[in-house]
Amino acid sequence: MSAVPRSIRDSTSAGDGNTAASIPPAEVRDAAALPRTRAGTAWVLACVAAFALLVLIVFITQNMRTTEVSFLGWHGDFPLAVALLAATLIGAVLALILGTTRIVQLRRTALRSRRKRSQAERPTINAGSKHSAL
Repeated sequence: MSAVPRSIRDSTSAGDGNTAASIPPAEVRDAAALPRTRAGTAWVLACVAAFALLVLIVFITQNMRTTEVSFLGWHGDFPLAVALLAATLIGAVLALILGTTRIVQLRRTALRSRRKRSQAERPTINAGSKHSAL
Protein backbone atom coordinates (compact mmCIF):
# COMPACT_ATOMS: atom_id res chain seq x y z
CA MET A 1 0.00 0.00 0.00
CA SER A 2 1.31 3.46 -0.92
CA ALA A 3 1.80 6.24 1.65
CA VAL A 4 0.23 8.75 -0.78
CA PRO A 5 -3.58 8.99 -0.47
CA ARG A 6 -5.46 7.56 -3.41
CA SER A 7 -7.17 10.86 -4.36
CA ILE A 8 -3.82 12.64 -4.65
CA ARG A 9 -2.14 9.72 -6.44
CA ASP A 10 -4.97 9.54 -8.98
CA SER A 11 -5.08 13.31 -9.60
CA THR A 12 -1.33 13.53 -10.29
CA SER A 13 -1.07 10.50 -12.53
CA ALA A 14 -0.49 11.00 -16.23
CA GLY A 15 -3.79 11.50 -17.90
CA ASP A 16 -5.80 14.29 -19.44
CA GLY A 17 -3.12 16.99 -19.07
CA ASN A 18 -5.37 19.32 -17.08
CA THR A 19 -3.70 18.81 -13.72
CA ALA A 20 -1.04 21.04 -12.22
CA ALA A 21 1.41 18.13 -12.19
CA SER A 22 1.21 17.81 -15.96
CA ILE A 23 2.50 21.38 -16.52
CA PRO A 24 6.28 21.51 -16.89
CA PRO A 25 7.99 23.41 -14.03
CA ALA A 26 9.44 26.06 -16.39
CA GLU A 27 5.97 27.06 -17.60
CA VAL A 28 4.68 27.32 -14.04
CA ARG A 29 7.67 29.51 -13.08
CA ASP A 30 7.17 31.76 -16.13
CA ALA A 31 3.47 32.13 -15.39
CA ALA A 32 4.24 33.25 -11.83
CA ALA A 33 6.58 36.03 -13.02
CA LEU A 34 4.03 38.48 -14.35
CA PRO A 35 5.33 41.78 -15.71
CA ARG A 36 4.96 44.90 -13.61
CA THR A 37 2.38 47.39 -14.75
CA ARG A 38 1.83 51.04 -13.96
CA ALA A 39 -1.52 50.21 -12.38
CA GLY A 40 0.08 47.59 -10.13
CA THR A 41 2.84 49.98 -9.12
CA ALA A 42 0.28 52.71 -8.43
CA TRP A 43 -1.70 50.29 -6.28
CA VAL A 44 1.34 49.37 -4.19
CA LEU A 45 2.29 53.03 -3.78
CA ALA A 46 -1.29 53.89 -2.76
CA CYS A 47 -1.19 51.14 -0.11
CA VAL A 48 2.15 52.40 1.21
CA ALA A 49 0.83 55.98 1.28
CA ALA A 50 -2.32 54.88 3.13
CA PHE A 51 -0.22 53.04 5.71
CA ALA A 52 2.08 56.07 6.12
CA LEU A 53 -0.96 58.32 6.57
CA LEU A 54 -2.34 55.97 9.22
CA VAL A 55 0.97 56.02 11.09
CA LEU A 56 1.04 59.82 10.82
CA ILE A 57 -2.48 60.14 12.22
CA VAL A 58 -1.60 57.89 15.16
CA PHE A 59 1.57 59.92 15.76
CA ILE A 60 -0.34 63.23 15.76
CA THR A 61 -3.08 61.99 18.07
CA GLN A 62 -0.58 60.61 20.57
CA ASN A 63 1.51 63.82 20.63
CA MET A 64 -1.00 66.62 21.11
CA ARG A 65 0.71 68.00 24.23
CA THR A 66 1.72 71.66 23.79
CA THR A 67 5.40 72.53 23.85
CA GLU A 68 7.28 75.81 23.61
CA VAL A 69 9.37 76.27 20.48
CA SER A 70 12.06 78.96 20.11
CA PHE A 71 13.98 79.54 16.89
CA LEU A 72 16.07 82.61 16.01
CA GLY A 73 14.10 84.90 18.27
CA TRP A 74 10.71 83.49 17.39
CA HIS A 75 8.77 81.93 20.23
CA GLY A 76 5.56 80.01 20.16
CA ASP A 77 3.54 77.23 21.70
CA PHE A 78 2.72 74.39 19.34
CA PRO A 79 1.51 70.81 19.69
CA LEU A 80 4.52 68.51 19.88
CA ALA A 81 3.45 66.61 16.76
CA VAL A 82 3.23 69.81 14.72
CA ALA A 83 6.67 70.94 15.88
CA LEU A 84 8.25 67.58 15.06
CA LEU A 85 6.52 67.32 11.68
CA ALA A 86 7.59 70.88 10.79
CA ALA A 87 11.20 70.05 11.68
CA THR A 88 10.99 66.88 9.60
CA LEU A 89 9.53 68.77 6.65
CA ILE A 90 12.21 71.45 6.81
CA GLY A 91 14.91 68.76 6.94
CA ALA A 92 13.38 66.94 3.98
CA VAL A 93 13.21 70.13 1.91
CA LEU A 94 16.87 70.89 2.69
CA ALA A 95 17.86 67.34 1.70
CA LEU A 96 15.89 67.67 -1.56
CA ILE A 97 17.60 70.98 -2.37
CA LEU A 98 21.06 69.57 -1.69
CA GLY A 99 20.33 66.34 -3.55
CA THR A 100 18.94 68.19 -6.56
CA THR A 101 21.99 70.46 -6.63
CA ARG A 102 24.30 67.44 -6.64
CA ILE A 103 22.32 65.67 -9.38
CA VAL A 104 22.43 68.79 -11.59
CA GLN A 105 26.18 69.07 -10.95
CA LEU A 106 26.76 65.43 -11.93
CA ARG A 107 24.63 65.75 -15.07
CA ARG A 108 26.57 68.82 -16.21
CA THR A 109 29.87 67.01 -15.60
CA ALA A 110 28.64 63.98 -17.56
CA LEU A 111 27.44 66.20 -20.42
CA ARG A 112 30.81 67.97 -20.62
CA SER A 113 32.59 64.61 -20.56
CA ARG A 114 30.39 63.28 -23.39
CA ARG A 115 31.01 66.40 -25.47
CA LYS A 116 34.78 66.13 -25.00
CA ARG A 117 34.68 62.44 -25.88
CA SER A 118 32.63 63.01 -29.03
CA GLN A 119 34.93 65.83 -30.13
CA ALA A 120 38.00 63.66 -29.55
CA GLU A 121 36.50 60.78 -31.57
CA ARG A 122 35.76 62.92 -34.64
CA PRO A 123 38.53 62.61 -37.21
CA THR A 124 40.09 65.88 -38.24
CA ILE A 125 40.26 66.38 -42.01
CA ASN A 126 43.45 68.02 -43.29
CA ALA A 127 43.28 69.76 -46.64
CA GLY A 128 46.87 68.78 -47.53
CA SER A 129 46.44 65.09 -46.81
CA LYS A 130 46.89 62.67 -49.67
CA HIS A 131 43.83 60.72 -48.45
CA SER A 132 41.44 63.64 -48.89
CA ALA A 133 38.80 63.49 -51.60
CA LEU A 134 39.49 65.36 -54.85
